[in-house]
Amino acid sequence: MMILITAFTLLHVLFYLRLAQGWRKIPVVEKSGNKISFSVIIPVRNEATNIQTILKNLESQHYPKELFEVIVIDDFSEDDTAQIVNQLIPSLNLNLRLVQLSDPTKQGKKHALTAGVKAAKYETILTTDADCWFGESWIRSYSDAFGKEVNMVAGPVAIEGRGIFARLQQVEFAGLIGFGAVTISEENPSMCSGANLGFKKAAFEEVGGYTDNLFTPSGDDEFLLFNIMRKFPHSTIFLQSKEAVVCTPAHSKLRSFVNQRTRWTSKWKYNKNWKVRISAILFFLDYLIFYGAIAGAILGIVDDVFITGIAIMRFLVLLFFVSPVNRFMGGRSSFFPLLLFQIIYPLHVLFMGMNSIFGSYTWKGRKYG
Repeated sequence: MMILITAFTLLHVLFYLRLAQGWRKIPVVEKSGNKISFSVIIPVRNEATNIQTILKNLESQHYPKELFEVIVIDDFSEDDTAQIVNQLIPSLNLNLRLVQLSDPTKQGKKHALTAGVKAAKYETILTTDADCWFGESWIRSYSDAFGKEVNMVAGPVAIEGRGIFARLQQVEFAGLIGFGAVTISEENPSMCSGANLGFKKAAFEEVGGYTDNLFTPSGDDEFLLFNIMRKFPHSTIFLQSKEAVVCTPAHSKLRSFVNQRTRWTSKWKYNKNWKVRISAILFFLDYLIFYGAIAGAILGIVDDVFITGIAIMRFLVLLFFVSPVNRFMGGRSSFFPLLLFQIIYPLHVLFMGMNSIFGSYTWKGRKYG
């Protein structure tokens, strides 16, 4: 038992040290003065309360209005989302269009994004979500990142909110974004976020868009990342720029948080990237063994001083990795949220691992699983 705990702890520490080193090596995207034309695509369903905010956010961009268009794709909304967009078109200083899905057999985010790419008149696509917000230089930061050899750019996403539950989500997501950033930079991709993503239209079409993963409603971002990096090596970068950070609200209720994480983790079993699948299994086993070690210490089977030392080591290496990522994205001190996170996260990993296999979830009023 002690040998197994020690082995997995060593792997855990080396893993996070490598991530911490990898994050510090990602180059900052410098201002280039590029003036690229963009099509900004926002897939929406039942976003009447959010759509006006993000459109005004785009209207305030410090980027020539003639160099970008905004396409809102309505995925059979059951509220006033489409009507609000139509009302805003004449009043906003934006090249704004509304596209509405019309075929009931083709609904969901991937079909909405596909329709948006098809409708886009510019070669470079940016995607975000209706409940997000960002700074006035968001588009310009992407113009600095995209060059002739770049087919995809993954941007940073930060969780914002008040209270300890929001802070826990913030540090957890900072870790996920940092993990994704490092693996993209090392040409061994794991994840990205469609809330802040850019890609070339030609690359999207060359890999067939989402045709090989339409069976799962989630994963529009990650499956596209894997396919583009496989088809076009050395042409994807992480956008290391504070001006590129996109913010999204923290969940206020545990139920909605679990529902979202179930949706995210449910796509792992469909992932064709064996390295990602093995990493997910090892991650699950790592926390399972850690909880087993704690149980062993409580029962007197394992030395409690040894387990305490293991727990402290795991916390410090996690803090070493997550803190600079969280600071980069505007987060506050990571120490106390990560301390609490270290206590409850193993249970979260184990629960979500099982729930992703056997559980179901709802998304935008639709039930899956």
